Amino acid sequence: MLIKREREDFYILKWLDEFMTGHKGFIAGGCFKNIFCKEKVKDIDIFFESAQDWQDAVNYFDSMTPGYEGPDVQSEQYTFYYENANVKAYKHQKSNIVLELICKKYGTAKEVLNEFDFTIAKFAYYKEEVSDGTGEIAPFGGGKEDVTHIEYRILCDENYFEHLHLKRLVVDDQIPFPASTFERMIRYAGYGYKPCRETKMKIMKAIHGLPIEKLEVPESLYDGMD
Repeated sequence: MLIKREREDFYILKWLDEFMTGHKGFIAGGCFKNIFCKEKVKDIDIFFESAQDWQDAVNYFDSMTPGYEGPDVQSEQYTFYYENANVKAYKHQKSNIVLELICKKYGTAKEVLNEFDFTIAKFAYYKEEVSDGTGEIAPFGGGKEDVTHIEYRILCDENYFEHLHLKRLVVDDQIPFPASTFERMIRYAGYGYKPCRETKMKIMKAIHGLPIEKLEVPESLYDGMD
C-alpha cells in the first residue's frame, strides 16, 4: 500500500528541489535508494502527468543548454545528453547528474508507482497544490476565494524503509513486464538485495505464463518501469 508523507520528515531530499523547478514533473524510482543509502546519485527519473507537461519540461531544460536560441533563455546549467522514444535526458553541469525526462508512461505519482515492480523503487517526490481554505481575496484581483500554494509531498510504499534497510526485494502482485523484472532482480542482487521466496515464485510464475516470443530479455530497462 502507498502512503503519503510530509516533506518536513525528509530534509535530506531538499537538494532535489533544484530539479523540480520550472516544470510540473515529479521524481520517482531508484535514485531515492541511493540517497537514503548515502550512495552517489548518477541519474534522476522525472515523470509527468501528461504529454504537454513533458513537452513543457523539455522546453524549460532546452532553454538552459548551450547554444539554445529561443524564447526565455535561461543560464547554461545543463547539456543535452541523449534521447530515445522513451526519454530525453540532460546532464547537470555542476553535479554531472543526468536528468531523464520520461515519456514512456504518463500519470500521477500514485499511478506511476503502481507500475513499478519492487517496493524499494516505490518512492516519489512530487508537488501538490494546496488550498489554505481562508477565502481571502485572490491575487491579481477577483473575488474572494481560497488561496493556493505549492507544497512538496512524499509518496512511498508502506514497507519502503523496512525493505531498503533489510536489502529485501519484494515484488507487487502485478508484474506487467516479467522479463524486465527478472533482469532487474539480477541487477539488484549484484547490489546485495535479495528476493524473498514469495517474490521469486511470483516472477517465475509470471515468466512461465509468457508466450515464447516474449521471453527474450529486452536491452532497455524502459521496457519495464523501475
